[in-house]
Amino acid sequence: MAPDDENPVPTRKAVRTPGVYIEDVPRLAALHIEALPRTVIAFVGECNEGPVGEPVTVTSAAEHHARFGPSLDARRPLGHAVDLFFANGGASALVVRTEGPDVVEGMHALDGTGCTVLVLPGITTEDTEQVTEALASASAYSAVLLLDLPHGPWEAAQGHLAGVGAHRERAAAYHPWVVVDGVAVPPAGAVAGVIARTDRERGVWKAAAGQNAQVHGIAGLTEEVDRGGGEAMMLAGVNELRDFGEQGVLVWGVRTLAATALAEPQQRYLPMRRLLDHVQRSVQEALAGMVFEDGGDEDLWLRIRSGVEAFLDGLWRAGALQGQQPRSAYYVQCGLGQTMTAQDVANGQVIVEWGMAISRPAEFAVSRCIGETEKNLDRVLGHARRVDRVLLFDEADALFGRRTEGD
Repeated sequence: MAPDDENPVPTRKAVRTPGVYIEDVPRLAALHIEALPRTVIAFVGECNEGPVGEPVTVTSAAEHHARFGPSLDARRPLGHAVDLFFANGGASALVVRTEGPDVVEGMHALDGTGCTVLVLPGITTEDTEQVTEALASASAYSAVLLLDLPHGPWEAAQGHLAGVGAHRERAAAYHPWVVVDGVAVPPAGAVAGVIARTDRERGVWKAAAGQNAQVHGIAGLTEEVDRGGGEAMMLAGVNELRDFGEQGVLVWGVRTLAATALAEPQQRYLPMRRLLDHVQRSVQEALAGMVFEDGGDEDLWLRIRSGVEAFLDGLWRAGALQGQQPRSAYYVQCGLGQTMTAQDVANGQVIVEWGMAISRPAEFAVSRCIGETEKNLDRVLGHARRVDRVLLFDEADALFGRRTEGD
């Protein structure tokens, strides 16, 4: 097991809920935290027809084209992106049409929609101003942006990464482009479908990468990235699409662009970032209904604690959190002397603090390949001096066709 897996430290977040004292308020019903939708994927881009600046829900590629026209060309790849989304397991998406290539106004149309994953077909890392605006919107929505690099060789495309500034922990970049009907298409739409499929089948905390992340609906990749290029992508925080022959094209990474600069795993890895956002949104939504309760009521504090604990316990039982026992997987505190001072109570402030030990991506695990031939294992381990450890053990599991356990 990697050194930083030995003593997982819960991720701490504090949620402050203002309280207003009202006399004769009846006892609060038990707090129930309803999990908000984990996968609300939105596409914003230019197309032929349809309402402008209005989020429209589509549940199939045919429905999208009926509302927004074909838009199947290299200059306006929205139609291809939505097609690939549904081809890879997407079930529903929000689509916002823009009249031109500027997507900023279209992003504002997503306010209040609950968007969790944002895709901007036609916008790449070289569109610095629009990417900056998109990441600001993603941060406001507690969403992530699936970002495309410019079409072309990795050596040329990587030069634009430096222009991505604030909120890099909310940007996940993918390369190279894919080929559909002889046309080069940016890959983010396909990756969005893989993410939707993974969320539905395995959970938002699972990595949409590796053996279960085949990319469908494409003829291939626009370029074959060699080992050196793959290592360079990984070190730059870019996720490679890799062709494994008979296994098909796989999404090969779950890093954010912050992976090169930040140490916190929840900032470095997309599933951890998304799970943290999901829990925080769900808890805050439940607590929002309590702003007019008596902030000094100990029964209120107890009900908040038990409600958040029940929600986190459900995630732990589903496998989203580390720890053999609940006490090592999460904690919740709310009360005088724990999270609040006497002055906080006098001011009508209710403060609840929760923490959780999020299960880290499988690329953290060092695989012990039991039952495989020594020859194959030696061949994979022979690359240890030339490639990064994370990449190495993902490659070992790709070779053996399964995820193995280890320490």
